Amino acid sequence: MRALLAILLGILPLHADLPRQPTKVEPAAVPAPPFGTAGGFVVLIGDTLLATGAKDGKFLIWKAAIKGGGGWMPTEVTVPENASRAAWGTSWVLAGGAVDGKPVSTVSLLELANGLPVLHPLPDLPEGVVGAATAVLADKLYVLGGLKSPDGSSPGREFWILDLKAPKAWQPGPAFPGEPRAFPAIAEQYGMLCLFGGRGAGSHPLADAWVFRPTPLEGTKDSGWKRVSDVPVPSAKSIALPIGQAQVLLLSETPGSTVTPFLYHTLTDAWCGLDALGGLTDPIAVPAGDKTFLLAQSADGAKAFDFQVLRNVRTLNWLDYTVILGYFGVISTIGILASRHQKSSADFSLAGRNVPWWVAGISMFATGASAISFMAVPALAFQTNLIFLFPILVMIPAYWVQSRVTYPLLRKMQITSTYEYLERRFNRTLRLVASAQCIVFQTFGRASVVLVLPSLAISATTGISVYFSLILMWAITTVYTAAGGFHAVVWTDVFQGTLKFIAPLAMIALCIYSLPGGVKEFVHVGATYHKFDFALVTWDLAVPAFWVLGISTFLTMTIGQAGDQPIIQRVFSSPEKEVRRVAMMSTGCGLLISLVTNVLGIAIFAYFRAHPGELDPMAQNDKIVPLFVIQALPHGFIGVVIAAIFASAMTTVASSMNSSATVFTEDFFLRFKPDAPDKLRVLVLRISSAVVGVIALSIACLLATMNLKSIMVTWSIISALLGGGIVGVYSLGMFTTRVNGFGAVGGALASIVICLLVKLYTPLHWATYLPIAILSCMVCGYLFSLVRPQRKDLTGLTVFTPAKI
Repeated sequence: MRALLAILLGILPLHADLPRQPTKVEPAAVPAPPFGTAGGFVVLIGDTLLATGAKDGKFLIWKAAIKGGGGWMPTEVTVPENASRAAWGTSWVLAGGAVDGKPVSTVSLLELANGLPVLHPLPDLPEGVVGAATAVLADKLYVLGGLKSPDGSSPGREFWILDLKAPKAWQPGPAFPGEPRAFPAIAEQYGMLCLFGGRGAGSHPLADAWVFRPTPLEGTKDSGWKRVSDVPVPSAKSIALPIGQAQVLLLSETPGSTVTPFLYHTLTDAWCGLDALGGLTDPIAVPAGDKTFLLAQSADGAKAFDFQVLRNVRTLNWLDYTVILGYFGVISTIGILASRHQKSSADFSLAGRNVPWWVAGISMFATGASAISFMAVPALAFQTNLIFLFPILVMIPAYWVQSRVTYPLLRKMQITSTYEYLERRFNRTLRLVASAQCIVFQTFGRASVVLVLPSLAISATTGISVYFSLILMWAITTVYTAAGGFHAVVWTDVFQGTLKFIAPLAMIALCIYSLPGGVKEFVHVGATYHKFDFALVTWDLAVPAFWVLGISTFLTMTIGQAGDQPIIQRVFSSPEKEVRRVAMMSTGCGLLISLVTNVLGIAIFAYFRAHPGELDPMAQNDKIVPLFVIQALPHGFIGVVIAAIFASAMTTVASSMNSSATVFTEDFFLRFKPDAPDKLRVLVLRISSAVVGVIALSIACLLATMNLKSIMVTWSIISALLGGGIVGVYSLGMFTTRVNGFGAVGGALASIVICLLVKLYTPLHWATYLPIAILSCMVCGYLFSLVRPQRKDLTGLTVFTPAKI
């Protein structure tokens, strides 16, 4: 396989491994401290640095401003020597240490009041310890190990937990399986505690590394202690600091009294070397923005440094930009050619209801598989495993329901807006409310989010301006959508859908080819780190259980699509006799792209496990796909994949623009002007499309200024909260005869309230929100309908009352 790939790649060989991560060390703006760093710590509260050091036989807290110059000033506050510290919000917790050479059990909360440090007492530890590991995670204070006697002969491994929200008494934590130790490095990162090395019995340095997970990581049922890859060099005393979203910076004082920094990636369990800081000992450090403020002892006394891990990321070249511009040229050409078929409002909205089944099916797939899924699905698999792939099996029974129940029922009505069904089945008010929600959701939600997220990710990894990407995608999408209508949308979808299917396939091949061990290494890494786990078989609703994901996917693929105008519009646009083929094509494409994007995430995990030096320390996990693209792929193909990411966004945005314009015209404009000539209708459709595009761009530019960290999870939660009620209403409409308009409205409102309560006050997993929203809407809607009898003729509106032939 590798030989075949080498032949296929030809003149596009993959680059060699990049060297270790580069660093930058320069003197800090803060002057060198007049005290030694041994046995101390440094913290940052606002713009004030607080460090500990000896003066006149006392171990004091000194302060200095990190900005604006000025020197170190001693305060009157004394603390134990070798106390361990952990950040908690804007405060710091101090635990244990030594006073007059004896271990103490005091625990304090360090804060600033009127510019001066203040210590607030917390419950004492069960016993005095020196050099314990201390960290705060989810408002819980954790303390492990430390020395119990002044001579250093009795390191411990007791593990204690204190709830900082209600600090009453210390509780023993799960037993630590490693050997007793003191002065280990510990950091909270990615929802777990990371513990490295330390000083064992006899003061010998340790190299083992452990993680503690209070709750299972996403996609697993594992919690508690777990051993991970050892530190590259044993270390008797180190400092661990979280870097970015998933990495830990370890400043290790290795044998020979040299401070050697390493990076540990918590997801890939891989270490990366950094340049040694020769001639320094006793380091103490604290994160300060994108840098690390470092104090250390040198031959000339204590020194202050700004330490920074630099980005080691490649940039695009002329070939990549040529490919990207070529993609936009092709899209523009397709849009111009398709606009020639634009003759009426029926053409603009549904292309005359004569779109070939395979075009409608591919367009449906391309619309649903947005840039969110193109980047977020591989990123989620990179962070977890294949459990979110399991629901693709549900697509098969979902196809049967689509093709034989929901799609035919709606298609026979000859409607343009799917919300017209709600008026016929329930009442006009429900139709208008649902239509307004659709326009708001598509304009202010889906279109703007789908525009900004790939732009942010591409900018963070390639350097392309966020606003350049936004404006370019918006301008071209608006032009071909407003000019060419539905013809332009579906035919550009075909090209874009094909591109974003081929690109991840090629990425998988290139990724596996670049592994030192090829396919064998890919399989070995996946098996070792449980990346091939397929389902969580459990009744625990706090994790994504397989049956919850299955129910959620089934409801989304069947009833959910009936109330999704951009999706169901593809069914309305094809001939009635071709509905089953449309469903078949869409389902087939969905099955394949789900498999490919999930496997891509596992392949990227294996790649960065083998090449940890190519990870960007500050990159967010959701940006792992464009980071892999820029780091691992040959120039030219980088442009192809970035074009595919643009395509994933533009297909969804174009569909949102066209469907919102269609819903506005059908459900609002024609209600007030039913006799409007067709030319005016076309004009309204085009203006509406353009307005939706302008609003979406404006919201996207606003979102670009915010710190967006998650894609898939956040989007799933919002969709469940806002869209679950609509899915429930369609379920009640199609599969009951009892429910009326009063009950449907009441059920939809109740579902929003119930889902919000579940999110705010229960530990249930986010995958449960959509089933809960739908089920609560159906139950409440049915109960509310018992108050009023159903009086409508439901012929042709439910599965139990089919239309007469």
